[in-house]
Amino acid sequence: MIGIKGFARLGTWCATAAASVLLVTACGTVRQTAAPALSAADTVAVASIANYTETPDAGRSAGSIAANTLRASGLTDVRVAPADASPNAMFDAAQADSIGKKLDWARAQHVKYVLTGAVEEWRYKAGVDGEPAVGVTFELLDVSTGRVVWSATGTRTGWSRSGLSDVATVLIGKVLSPLGASR
Repeated sequence: MIGIKGFARLGTWCATAAASVLLVTACGTVRQTAAPALSAADTVAVASIANYTETPDAGRSAGSIAANTLRASGLTDVRVAPADASPNAMFDAAQADSIGKKLDWARAQHVKYVLTGAVEEWRYKAGVDGEPAVGVTFELLDVSTGRVVWSATGTRTGWSRSGLSDVATVLIGKVLSPLGASR
């Protein structure tokens, strides 16, 4: 027979298990294609990230986090491409036109890949709890061909006490994890 202490331990264990399941499943989603095998010596340039949100400079923030994430994953030569003429590409349909210019710059710099993308959501949700929410899309372009060799999109929300940059860093790290240098 289980005594009162046994029921208390069982209840604590069940509550902990339920909380763990909620933390793992309620955070967000990531969808991606197969990633190329990158070596630590491959040169990757992070191009400007389009900002399709109402949050100023969300694209710049995402680009900074992405560059650091790639460096932390073992890539030794991660560069940041020069910024577009427009400091904030919010709702900029001409963003795709600048890809050719980015590739030309990358070829001149002897870069192998260019990472580009967009921020679709970067905000605190309205309401009492105000949870942070982030949505990003990335594409890795092979500079020699101009073709997309990898793409991924991800979304993540945090809890009311989470910071927006924390949620963004976790999401971008998860989305870019397949691009880590092979050892």
